[in-house]
Amino acid sequence: MIKRDLLKGVGAAFALSMAALVQPAMAADTTIRIASVTGPAHHHNVSLRWFADRVAARDVGLNIEVLDGAQLGGERDYIEGMMLGSIQMAQVSTAPVSGFIPEFDLFSLPYLIRDTDHFKNVVTGPVGAKFSELAEGRGLKILAWFDNGYRNVFNKVRPVVTPEDMDGLKIRVMESPLMVNTLNAMGGSATPMSYSELYTALEQGVLDGGENAAGNVLNDKFYEVSAYFSMTQHFRPPGIVAISLGTWNGLSAEQQAVMMEEAAALQDYEIQLTAEVGAAAVEELKTKGMEINEADVAAFRERMGPVYEDFIAKQGADLLEMVQNTP
Repeated sequence: MIKRDLLKGVGAAFALSMAALVQPAMAADTTIRIASVTGPAHHHNVSLRWFADRVAARDVGLNIEVLDGAQLGGERDYIEGMMLGSIQMAQVSTAPVSGFIPEFDLFSLPYLIRDTDHFKNVVTGPVGAKFSELAEGRGLKILAWFDNGYRNVFNKVRPVVTPEDMDGLKIRVMESPLMVNTLNAMGGSATPMSYSELYTALEQGVLDGGENAAGNVLNDKFYEVSAYFSMTQHFRPPGIVAISLGTWNGLSAEQQAVMMEEAAALQDYEIQLTAEVGAAAVEELKTKGMEINEADVAAFRERMGPVYEDFIAKQGADLLEMVQNTP
């Protein structure tokens, strides 16, 4: 009797184990970490967390975690990491992308983007599609484009109104030869440096200033180490939210569809937020003690001929003309 009961117990255990093998396992949620160099309060990270909440609400087994404040290094680290598969996802500017995909240098050309409508039409039309194709060829999938707003010169020495006011100023730029050439053409002394190192460089007097959008200057507290913000409006390079193709290909078709849909919403949300934040940031910088001044934009623009000529000599005019011909 005992032997018979023992055999029955063994048989039941065997049946249960076989059932576990043939039944699908409960899939654990997938967590994707997005790297960002800017601080938690920056509107890019506000936008990314908004995106993360919307993806989580779709209930397809995806969790998005935003790692801001350069926790995973600088933007070049993110780009290379996504290509290698060691970084899942990141929000980066197009300038450092050009170090890996030269065509992205186009977006670093000064005075290229005319206004917000032009920006939207460029990134959502044939130009945006072409650059998405180029990125996928290097292992990155672009999910959304970010509008960084106009970049302006800020420094601790004097207001910049004309190119002559830039003389002798050591200005940080992104790690882009084209951007270096532009700031030099504007009359300054361009110094490429990681964004995460800029505050300390200004604090210690290694640099005189930088160039960025008003929202970045406010949120990353550059007003603490700079006194003047000059509206040169020389750059308007977009940013991208990209995911490693290795990570992307590991998602289900349903998860990919949700990511694409919510990323489209993210793009619209961020572009609108950039406009609002930029206007408010200029006013807030005044309350923080920065002196805001208009610059002679036409005088700076007139100096950009050699920068464009150098770009065309290296990359041709096709992509440039596509942007210029976009309404």
